[in-house]
Amino acid sequence: MPRILITNDDGIYSKGIRAAVEAVKDLGEVYVVAPLFQRSASGRAMTLHKPLRAKLVNVPGAKVAYGLDGMPVDCVIFALARFTHFDLAISGINLGENLSTEITVSGTASAAIETATHGIPSIAISLEVDWRKTLSEGEGIDFSVASHFLRRIARAVLEKGLPEGVDMLNVNVPRDATPETEIVVTRLARRRYRPTIEERVDPRGHPYYWIVGRKCEKFEPGTDAYALKVERKVSVTPINIDMTASVDLKEVERLLKSGL
Repeated sequence: MPRILITNDDGIYSKGIRAAVEAVKDLGEVYVVAPLFQRSASGRAMTLHKPLRAKLVNVPGAKVAYGLDGMPVDCVIFALARFTHFDLAISGINLGENLSTEITVSGTASAAIETATHGIPSIAISLEVDWRKTLSEGEGIDFSVASHFLRRIARAVLEKGLPEGVDMLNVNVPRDATPETEIVVTRLARRRYRPTIEERVDPRGHPYYWIVGRKCEKFEPGTDAYALKVERKVSVTPINIDMTASVDLKEVERLLKSGL
């Protein structure tokens, strides 16, 4: 039986992670290791300056499930140390889309990047939500369509593997998708948000700051953001974790020498 690792950044009690388990539980042995608490936007942060504690959690459909009081990347490291190897890693189903080059900020996508660095075929999957109607744990969210696409993609990866040069797939499902919604293969958009700092003053007169982001509204065709936000299609972006620019390295060398 294939061994499947499932993690996320919304926490082990999120309904999205349970939907992911339900989607693939008959495709292999499912192991869950996820943060005990919400860890969105944690990127590839690791816990190096304090011990980690793990708690066994009942997740129906999983062979075993641990909640870890750390980051998503910590969960991957713990899982590999405890269970040795996996044939597929899934991160999600995340509450809210993870688009553009900003996926490196996402704990969900970063967990998949971490498993990919260990040579495990990986899928990060996110579901677009309307935050005005959504609680952080996913109450009221229908994960069934996202689960449908996760199962299709996971089965294909288990049966055929990822193409040469692809380390992971970043999947985004529109909130109004149906099982008949088209899947398109995309590239990452440049940006999704333009972050800035908003200054406020507390009741004692001391300033404090919030990082806020203004959403970009225009996207180039062929990108993940365009597919999701404009075309309302399921976006699948193949990711290679080697971020070396695909240029003539000699040209960069000449540039550096010209400044000496």
